Amino acid sequence: MPALEALRHTLATVGELRSIVRTMKALAAVSIHQYERAGVALIDYDRAVRRGLAVVLEDLAAEAGARGVGLVGPLDDAPPGDKPVTGAVVFGSDHGLCGRFNEVLAAYVAETLRESAGICRVLAVGVRQVAALEEQGLAPEQRFYTPAAASAIHQTMRPILPLLEQWRTEGVTQVLLFHNRHRGSESHEPASTRLLPLDPDALRREPSVPSRSLPGYAVGRADLLAALLQEWLFVELFRACAESLASEHASRLLAMQAAERNIADRLAELNTAYRQQRQEAITAELLDVVAGFEALVTAGDHREKLRRNDVGESEG
Repeated sequence: MPALEALRHTLATVGELRSIVRTMKALAAVSIHQYERAGVALIDYDRAVRRGLAVVLEDLAAEAGARGVGLVGPLDDAPPGDKPVTGAVVFGSDHGLCGRFNEVLAAYVAETLRESAGICRVLAVGVRQVAALEEQGLAPEQRFYTPAAASAIHQTMRPILPLLEQWRTEGVTQVLLFHNRHRGSESHEPASTRLLPLDPDALRREPSVPSRSLPGYAVGRADLLAALLQEWLFVELFRACAESLASEHASRLLAMQAAERNIADRLAELNTAYRQQRQEAITAELLDVVAGFEALVTAGDHREKLRRNDVGESEG
């Protein structure tokens, strides 16, 4: 009976765990949709910012020749002999139960940064991503928590933009953005984007607005470029964060689906063992009843025999 009680308790525990897994599956599915919509909402604004940058960069190229562009203007070449400094912004997760989401990205970041000779500075979003990067020998100098909802992404981006500006003033020559990109049923894959310096050719490939007039601007070129660059950085960081969070929940959804299958298999095994032990317990109880009945019958027969013997002796 103690084994039967233990099985009953295990069945109840596994059943509760299945309910938790189903709840986490539902939350992951809802979160994926939430962050996908946040990324889609940026498409038109991102296109407008890219077109504005393309126009300003074309004017700069016409005046000073084609050069890379830094955070607030043209990026001068690094002084001779100085090692190039690469900044990396990495988006990961704060929570687990999402497979090797952070570890795969950290390995990709380490491999990419090894290819760029020079000094590397790392900024990470996600506590578990920080730990994964440290395992790869990359110690983030700044770390942030991931937002809890799509509406809070801009609050996470707010302190990152000044840090990128500080990197520029401290001699960072390029900034790379790393995150996991959502790939539907395939969950995710590591991806990287060069934030700075800008690639004017990539911006020129943006489709132009159908119009008979040439685009122009009334504010100062330097001020407009600085503002557009800030918007560019914000949009790219916002989209990377949204894609990373969608990928995280997609990975968690796959993990929960696998866990649900394992739980179903475990419940089937436990139910089979419970039914077998229950049947054995019922059989043992029936055997005890039959044995007790047989003992009572035997005892009754023995008493009847003794009574008959006593009666016979008294008559004799």
